[in-house]
Amino acid sequence: MTALIQRSGPGRVQVDDRALVNLASCDYLGLSGDPRVLAAAHQALDRWGLGSAAGRTLSGNTTLHRELEHRLAAWVGCEDAVLHGSCWSANAAVFGTLAALDAQTGSATAVFSDRLNHASIIDAIRTQRRTLSELVLYDHDDLDGLRRSLTAAAGEHTKVIVTDGVFSMEGDQAPLADLCALAGEFGAILVVDDSHGTGVVGATGRGSGEAQGVLGRVDVLTGTLGKALGGAIGGFVAGSASFTAALRKHSRPYLFSNNPPPAMVAGALAALDVLENDAEPLAVLRARVRQLRDGVARLRLTTYEGDHPIVPIILGDEDRAAAVSTALLDEGVFTTPLRFPMVPRGTARLRLQVSAAHSATAIDQVLGALARHAQD
Repeated sequence: MTALIQRSGPGRVQVDDRALVNLASCDYLGLSGDPRVLAAAHQALDRWGLGSAAGRTLSGNTTLHRELEHRLAAWVGCEDAVLHGSCWSANAAVFGTLAALDAQTGSATAVFSDRLNHASIIDAIRTQRRTLSELVLYDHDDLDGLRRSLTAAAGEHTKVIVTDGVFSMEGDQAPLADLCALAGEFGAILVVDDSHGTGVVGATGRGSGEAQGVLGRVDVLTGTLGKALGGAIGGFVAGSASFTAALRKHSRPYLFSNNPPPAMVAGALAALDVLENDAEPLAVLRARVRQLRDGVARLRLTTYEGDHPIVPIILGDEDRAAAVSTALLDEGVFTTPLRFPMVPRGTARLRLQVSAAHSATAIDQVLGALARHAQD
């Protein structure tokens, strides 16, 4: 059973009346408890109330929601953005809208999806499976295999390449520059879920596109407010003005559900303000990530190389992963074992997630516990 959290704050969590270092949170910049973010959320709560109690097409389309859409679009280098209740809904909206556009034009669509893509992408594609002419799952980051599949589908009217920007179980980045080039060569639409990249990677935290020099070249980008941008709830789709207009017309998650509450929207706006005007959270995060990754390398633990705050410790055996997680808990470190079906069989792991809210002392505590319990 998943542990019940009694109380949480940036970098910490309380379980069974014990204060623990939290390595199981996506609050990468520690902004969920930042006074600037909380103040903005409180002010919006006082002005707007708990929620809109209506979808965007009724009375839920506030000036606050539209302001965040403009800000997010500019942040990730797109013309416009559309907020949704979550990035899960945002991904569903993308493929639902593509299917609706195909139905209007009589086109057929072939989708090419990285095998390690997030479950929300997988389910979004499955929902529209009957409308697809072809679905190809290419091996992780296998550009040669993807090229062969695109060549074989040359006669299709619409081709869509979809990938995570940062893969949530590994912490590695998709080769976006190469994918942009392939999309251009084959006339394909490139869709990227950058939930774990937005606010985290790139020189100023603008995401995987910035990190790889292709900011503004991704056709459709989805992301979340539930990780680096305040850690609350909400998702978005960013892209061309024509595509976002189609989303507002055809996206069933947009049309038939409430969007993020105004307080959450105001908090995300404040988080963007922090990213634009205060370099410290991102700098501290990167220092802590380097500290943990260097320590994991010294311990010779199996992980994936990179510079993202997701640092997986691959243990293989599911029972061992559970046992190490329990041992770390006893030492004041909260993490959860990831097992099948979240990861392939034989690759059970602990996914350590670093936050700017972690102190250097906390990271040393984690490394000490790993040294005692995770080494072979």
